[in-house]
Amino acid sequence: MTDFVPVPVGWADEEALGLVLNWATALGALRSLGRVKAGDTVLINAAAGGVGQAAVRIAKYYGATVIATASAGKHDVVRRVGADRVIETAELGTEVADGSVDVVLESVGGETFRRSVEVARRVTGKVIVIGVAGGEASISNWELNFKHPVQVIGHHLTTFIQYAPDLFADVMTELGRLIDAGVYPPGKPTVYDLADGPKVLAELEAGVTVGKLALRP
Repeated sequence: MTDFVPVPVGWADEEALGLVLNWATALGALRSLGRVKAGDTVLINAAAGGVGQAAVRIAKYYGATVIATASAGKHDVVRRVGADRVIETAELGTEVADGSVDVVLESVGGETFRRSVEVARRVTGKVIVIGVAGGEASISNWELNFKHPVQVIGHHLTTFIQYAPDLFADVMTELGRLIDAGVYPPGKPTVYDLADGPKVLAELEAGVTVGKLALRP
């Protein structure tokens, strides 16, 4: 494996910003680890972000029904990329039945992680953890054994590349196919001047951003 990934032919540099981090993370989580297939129900938390939007497109392409969580002002964005249902994170406790989801893509942490474990299908359900934005969460081995017997799998792209290079190579090959099929279109990041870096960081911390952001040197 090389240390560089080429920009797809005909794309500007900024249009390929999500190629490795967003799309490779989402595809590795859903297909390499989650084994998402036609007929599955997939829950994608924080679906308005870069990884989340990629995950929605990928899951729909492979024939899954997608439930997505996003804050109220971002629901339309998530619907436009293909989600079948969009709810707020706080509604996980009432809008998604326990044991009804085949694969969960979880990046929020805290109580959302616990609820993600609860909605995953018993025994065969998978919770793929790709982040801890909302803080750490705990679940006991007793709960995983007797109350919520689901598969919890951690997925960090750097670790994935280091310890599973063959899987990562497969992911990048499949991403090429998704680009050719139009599933992965050129990205449309919001581009700022480098001097606006502090403003961009403040928006990220406030959780008001949508999709990918770029700083122009």
